Amino acid sequence: MAIALFKGMKSISINGVKELIASSDPLSDEAIRFLLNYQEEDTLVDFKLSFDNDDREWLEITKDILAFSNTNGGYLVFGIKDGSFEKIGLETHVVRVISDANNIIQKLNRNIEPHIQLIRCKSYNYRDKDFVVIFIPPSLDKTHIISRSALFKFPSGKEKTILHIGTTYVRRSAGNHMMDSRDLDDVVNRRISYFKDSLLDKIARVVEAPQKSEVFIVTEDREAGEHVKFIVEDAPDAIPVKGMSFSVSPETIEQEIMGWMAMTSHDEEALPAPAITWKWYKERKSLQLTNDQKIEAAKYCLLTNAPVFYWLRGCESNSIKSMLLDVLSRYLNASNAGDIISVGAFLGNKFYKQLFKRIGNYSERIAPARRSVPTAGPRQLFRADSVPIKSDINDLENELDKISENAGECRNHEPPLQSRWRAQTLDCYLYSQDDQYVKRKA
Repeated sequence: MAIALFKGMKSISINGVKELIASSDPLSDEAIRFLLNYQEEDTLVDFKLSFDNDDREWLEITKDILAFSNTNGGYLVFGIKDGSFEKIGLETHVVRVISDANNIIQKLNRNIEPHIQLIRCKSYNYRDKDFVVIFIPPSLDKTHIISRSALFKFPSGKEKTILHIGTTYVRRSAGNHMMDSRDLDDVVNRRISYFKDSLLDKIARVVEAPQKSEVFIVTEDREAGEHVKFIVEDAPDAIPVKGMSFSVSPETIEQEIMGWMAMTSHDEEALPAPAITWKWYKERKSLQLTNDQKIEAAKYCLLTNAPVFYWLRGCESNSIKSMLLDVLSRYLNASNAGDIISVGAFLGNKFYKQLFKRIGNYSERIAPARRSVPTAGPRQLFRADSVPIKSDINDLENELDKISENAGECRNHEPPLQSRWRAQTLDCYLYSQDDQYVKRKA
C-alpha cells in the first residue's frame, strides 16, 4: 500500500483497510496512521473514545472481537471520538490495559468457543497523543459462538444479560449483529472459498525446482508401483505440493523429520500422526539431529502425546519457550493443554504462570495437581517423583524402549493411555533437566 493513500484522507476507501488486513504487517506504523485518519466506521473499522475496564466494557468488547473474527476481520481503534472522529487520545492507564493482548485474550475466551488466540494490539503516539489499535484477523476455518451467558449488574441492582449462550455475532455495516440466515449463508460461502483455496495450495509440490534454489529431496516409495520423485522446497515459483502427508518415503528418519518441518512451514495443519512420532522415539538414540530439529521433534511429540524431554536435552531455553508458545497459539486443545504448561514449568515458575494464564478456559479442565508448580519441583507434574530413587537406570530405559517398540503393534500404532503416561514419566525422570534450561543463554 503506497504512502500516497494518506493524501486526501476523506477519499480513503474500504479497500485500503482490506489491504491492511491481508498485509504481512497489519499493525505497521503506516497502517496505524492510515486508520487514525480513516474517518469512517464500517464493517472493518470501529472507533472507541476510551475504555472503562469494567465488566460491561469487557463483555461489549467481546462482542466486537467476536463479530470481526466471524466476518472479515478488522480493527478496534481507541482514542477517537465517535461521529466527529476527533483524535482525543488515551490516558496512560487505559493504554496499559488495552495494549495487553494476553489479558484481552484471557477475558475474551472466558465466554466463547472455540477460543480466539491471534489478536494483536499496539499502542501508538501520534501528535503527542496516545492511541491503541487492536487487530482482529478473520477466522476463516471456524465460527466462534457464545459458550457461556454473561450479565452486567448496574449500581441500582438491575441486571442485564450482555452475552447469551449459543448465539454469535457478525459485523454488518458499522455495527455488530446477531447472526441470521443471511449471515450464515455468507459464512458458509466464505468457508467454502477458504477450503477450496487451501486445497489448491496443498496440491503436490514440484517436479522441477528453479536453478540455485535450495531443495530437500524425498526419495521414492519402492513398494508403490509406478511413481515419480518429489521435492519439498521453498522456491517461490515452484508448483505447490500437498503437504498433509508423504506420498513417497524418505530414506532416513532425519530426512523424514526435515520433510515434516518443511511441510508444516507451508501448512500448519500438516502434522505427523502418533504412529510416526512414536517410531521416531523408538529410534531416538540412533538419530543425529540439530537442536532445531530436536525442538521440532519435541513439538510433534507434544501434539501426539508422545514423550518430549529426550529431544529437549541440550536445547536452549528461549528456543523451547518459542516452541511452546507456538504450540499454545496454534494447536491448543483440551488434551494437550496440561502437557504444554507442564513442560513450560521446567523453564521457571514465571514462564509456567504465563502459559497457564494464556490457556484461558482450558485451565478449568486441568487436573488440580497441574495448576501450579509443586514445591518439590516440576518433575512431579509428570509423576516422575513416583519412580523409586534407587531404580536402575538401565532397567528404566529398557522399560521405556519396550513401550515405544510395542507401539507399532497397538491400536493406531500408539501405546494405550496408561502406557503413554508411563512413558512420559520415564522420559521425564531420565532426560528432563529441571531448571538447567533456564540457565542456558539465548
